[in-house]
Amino acid sequence: MGRQRKTTTQQSSSEDIARKRQKKIVDLGYRDDDESDEEIDSDLEKEDGYKLRNKDSDEDSEEEETAESKRLRLAKDYLRRLDEAEKDSSSSSNDDDDDEEEETEYERVSNRLQRERLKREGKLERIVADSLTKSLVRMDEEVNFQYTASSDDDAESHQRTLCHHQSWKDAGYATYLTGHDLSVTCVALQQSSDGGGDRAISGSKDGTIILWDVANESKIQYLVGKRNKNISNSDRRGNHVLSVALSDDGRYAAVGKWDSTVSIYDLRTKNTTTTSTAASSSNTNITKATTTFEGHKGPVTCLAFRTQSNQLFSGSTDRCIRHYSVDDMAYMETLYGHQAAVSDLDCHKKEQPISVGRDRTARAWKLTEDTHLIFRGGAKVSPADRISLIRDNWFVSGHDDGSLHLWLTEKKKAVVSLDYTHGIHGRDLVTATARNTTTATGDALVGRGITSLACLKGSDLVASGSYDGYLRLWKANTGARRDQRSMESIGKIPVHGYINDIAIGPRAKFCVVAVGQEPSLGRWNRVSKAKNRFGILQLRNHDDNDAMEADEDEDEDE
Repeated sequence: MGRQRKTTTQQSSSEDIARKRQKKIVDLGYRDDDESDEEIDSDLEKEDGYKLRNKDSDEDSEEEETAESKRLRLAKDYLRRLDEAEKDSSSSSNDDDDDEEEETEYERVSNRLQRERLKREGKLERIVADSLTKSLVRMDEEVNFQYTASSDDDAESHQRTLCHHQSWKDAGYATYLTGHDLSVTCVALQQSSDGGGDRAISGSKDGTIILWDVANESKIQYLVGKRNKNISNSDRRGNHVLSVALSDDGRYAAVGKWDSTVSIYDLRTKNTTTTSTAASSSNTNITKATTTFEGHKGPVTCLAFRTQSNQLFSGSTDRCIRHYSVDDMAYMETLYGHQAAVSDLDCHKKEQPISVGRDRTARAWKLTEDTHLIFRGGAKVSPADRISLIRDNWFVSGHDDGSLHLWLTEKKKAVVSLDYTHGIHGRDLVTATARNTTTATGDALVGRGITSLACLKGSDLVASGSYDGYLRLWKANTGARRDQRSMESIGKIPVHGYINDIAIGPRAKFCVVAVGQEPSLGRWNRVSKAKNRFGILQLRNHDDNDAMEADEDEDEDE
């Protein structure tokens, strides 16, 4: 009986399944006598329905195919350029096996794609300082500077640096262009993805703003020409240009002045005006500012564009940092936190500007989280005047006692500190190695303050400037372990006067400097016989430039 009930249950279940299948076919709306015809007709109808549903999307599919073919074409062109670059840089052996060639091609493309990804994320580290050290040695040998000093006082040291400065000019490795009457306070260099570095902008205490052609070492135009000399001292000081910045696409120039304004110039437009005054009769191409932002309550001391973006940040002596969208010509927000004047700021790939102030702190602003990190150097660390980012999580600060500090955003204290990097007052060489060192008479040694600082983004190269007569170059080692982190001097270039600002060109071929007789924010010191100039300093000789282009893989600058 149990087996009969089980057999009956199986038959009933199979009948139910067949009945459900038949019901499914009937529900589709195809009622014919032949069951197989019903199934065939339903399949045909499904295909017809599919065609009807996709009839309106034919154009979309064609567009998708066109986009796909475009991506395929661009990928083929990219691989073809890689092949050409590989053939130009190195010659492969004809005796290699096919398997080895395929493996080499695969590894080469994989490494290149990985480098591109790291570069987009701002995590790529390029080793530049080692090759630059060799170039500087060759340039010194070509200059062959010799000077016999009769004493070791300040006057003799000053004369020595002046002669060394002139020897580099005579050798063609330093070019100084005229155009500013007073001290040049700031410079900026276009850092575009296609190589960049062909245009620069500079500002001065006389209120002039000049756009330069670096490749041809010539002046392009005045954005703001020379003012009438009969204006009052207060109006003249309000026109002092303290900071400039250029967007990576080369379209916008931002200018910060003593009068608390931030002016935006569109360099692609040609809205110029002519002046009839005698003081500016030679400067007929003066461009109007596209937009002027007012909101700071003190002089605008620093400006920075976010890398590959038109987000702009400005810092002022009013202890505030303001955020702008230059694409929309709109003010975004104000960042509060500093307890004293903001001295300098910088921004790289992330939406996280980092600033330093006279309150002896550095601050990393996390805009998306509406918070910020505070870095303190301790009670013995003097206020910082300059800051520059190596990568998003590594930066260098320069202080008014001549010390340089290397920072990691995961650490609250500096990981590397160097004292008296530009010497001390009354001595040419760096002879003090510890803080609070005193002279033979008991007086404390005072280091020359860092007046300018720049890093080549994504590399290990750092440049600093002061008024000791030299622009000094450093190698920043940012290893994973503590013993792999250091800063080493790799050379120096003679520059006579205050180096108020520095901008390093792509692939470290050159750098531009703002040189003046006085510091950018005051007149408490003066370098005699110094000229107010926009300077172009070659960091490599011609042979090294050609070899570098053949050796390096990259085509873009961070």
